[in-house]
Amino acid sequence: MKQEFAIAHFLKSARQGSPLLWRSSLLMIAGMALCIALSFFDARLIAGVGVWEKPDKFFLSLTVQAITLAWALSLLSNPARGIKTASWIFVIAAWGEMAYIIYQASLGELSHFNTSTIAAAILYPLMGIGAVSLVATSAFIGWRIWQQRGESLLREAAAVGLLLGSAAGLFAGAFLSSHTSHWIGGDMTDATGLPFFHWSTTGGDLRVAHFIGLHITQ
Repeated sequence: MKQEFAIAHFLKSARQGSPLLWRSSLLMIAGMALCIALSFFDARLIAGVGVWEKPDKFFLSLTVQAITLAWALSLLSNPARGIKTASWIFVIAAWGEMAYIIYQASLGELSHFNTSTIAAAILYPLMGIGAVSLVATSAFIGWRIWQQRGESLLREAAAVGLLLGSAAGLFAGAFLSSHTSHWIGGDMTDATGLPFFHWSTTGGDLRVAHFIGLHITQ
């Protein structure tokens, strides 16, 4: 009962902390459900796995991050300058990322490490700018919460988590994007990777560090 109450309280706080981020997270859950449904009707593969698996996982990751940010904003004792703008930037960047990933999935093409066409060569770097925007807004929100930490250990923890996660996510993402693939040796396919994550089981995989960096906050 205590666990159920804690989860309900967390979700209620997230909804009150940022209605914008809360509504966006609900839409992303709907998007995730749609991708799961599409996977039952679309047998195409990218890198050895279903074309809709990457959009599905990115929807999940961004949903978790959006709800986390919304909850963190509920900890602010008074409105902080720039928070509403930062929240809008996060939402716009997140949906921009998803729009491109979904578009590439619909074509049956890679969204990352793909510059094979003029459109991809233009949109892939723009997606990188969107990713940096997501990290930057998370860091900004963490900094604002840190400024109001007072004697609240929970505020300090939320602020440190957001700041640390942003720094680690940015570093890991920059290192990942400097390569031409996330695989380091082993099979150049996700088909032999771990369940769900598809991280390589036959060689190195830079996505592991990127995932840990992004979700240190949680």
